[in-house]
Amino acid sequence: MIEKDPQGILSDADLDALEKTLETSLNQANLSGAALPPLESFQEARRNYLRRPQAKTKSKGSYHHGNLRESLISITMAQAEEKGMTHVSLRSIAKEAGVSAPAMYRHFADKDALMVTVAEQGFHELRDWLRFAAPPEIPFKLRLQRFCQAYLNFMTEYALYFQLMFGLEIKHRNGYPSLAQAYEEIMALWADLVISGRQAGFLRLDMPAEDQVLHLATTLHGLANFCVLGLLENDKLDALLESLLAAILAGLGHSD
Repeated sequence: MIEKDPQGILSDADLDALEKTLETSLNQANLSGAALPPLESFQEARRNYLRRPQAKTKSKGSYHHGNLRESLISITMAQAEEKGMTHVSLRSIAKEAGVSAPAMYRHFADKDALMVTVAEQGFHELRDWLRFAAPPEIPFKLRLQRFCQAYLNFMTEYALYFQLMFGLEIKHRNGYPSLAQAYEEIMALWADLVISGRQAGFLRLDMPAEDQVLHLATTLHGLANFCVLGLLENDKLDALLESLLAAILAGLGHSD
């Protein structure tokens, strides 16, 4: 059984064991076409992995920059879930984090800057989850299915991320190049998926790849939006996704 130390950080040995377990479960799922490995377990492994270097340098009773940033993001998400995004403030986050308001402003100029940081975190976590769940080594149809399942899984599990990543809470999005870059990394994964489908002979070559990317991304994103808004019942989602993927392949694939 893997246990955390009193500070909530997995040891290197235990973390390596968890990562190995996840890798094994993914390989088994890839071979069988079974369900994805649990998103929660992947997130735990990912976050502890990212914390490992900072945990070794953090002195007792003090904040390491990386740990403070992660704490502020976690507190922001927790407060938003409890009170709603509009009621989140830098002062309330600073109070819960145990730091002064001026210390918060050294990290974030205003609430918008904090929301951008959280949205970027969402894009990065989605990127890593999609890479993990749908690696390029597996057959295209299985990869497409897993990619779409993983996308919907993430968005429905983390509706607040969805709200920040794509909603209207962040004003002046064009003023944050790092946010645009995080979004482009997701679109690059879509592009890679489409290119692999074209190379494998499943997607048409007489249609621009950019159009295929846009069609796939907007179709799935629209389904994710319906799920997040609670307009679709979860027990119908798998069947709907299967029908949607068949329609996508029929529309973007070769006509015999």
